[in-house]
Amino acid sequence: WVPHELNDRQREVRVETCLALLNRHANERILNRIVTCDEKWILFDNRKRSASWLDPGSASKQCPKRKLTPRKVMVTVWWSSAGVIHHSFLPNGVSITADVYCEELNTMMGKMAHLQPVFVNRSSPLLLHDNAQFHTAQQTVSKLQELGLEALHHPPYTPNLAP
Repeated sequence: WVPHELNDRQREVRVETCLALLNRHANERILNRIVTCDEKWILFDNRKRSASWLDPGSASKQCPKRKLTPRKVMVTVWWSSAGVIHHSFLPNGVSITADVYCEELNTMMGKMAHLQPVFVNRSSPLLLHDNAQFHTAQQTVSKLQELGLEALHHPPYTPNLAP
């Protein structure tokens, strides 16, 4: 995360948003209803090593070292105050789009209905996500309405507001 220099208006919006969320929590106790998601690239190196039996005191054969080319995979994790609801690894070469995000929403809601039925049956979950393009796309907004999810306001450049 690269900190941005916020102007006075952006700071005011952050304060207003935080106050609105605190006031809403005082009236409705919303913290236990919040569901959030984050995406993260994970770098890994899955080296294969050859195994061979050696006599005691003998040296192993020298093999040329391969260039290390770490691979990466994107993981998405959905959680609430009750714990992790869903995680998935995106296939290599697939980036998050509104389509992928909507599929993740469907999967997460299905798992949440199974793992935390009280969450879904008694009061609708509140979704806290940032303003990434696929989060604010019309397709995503329609999917949120279809699933009965309310998205909480999240001002730009405020990763510290995520749970």
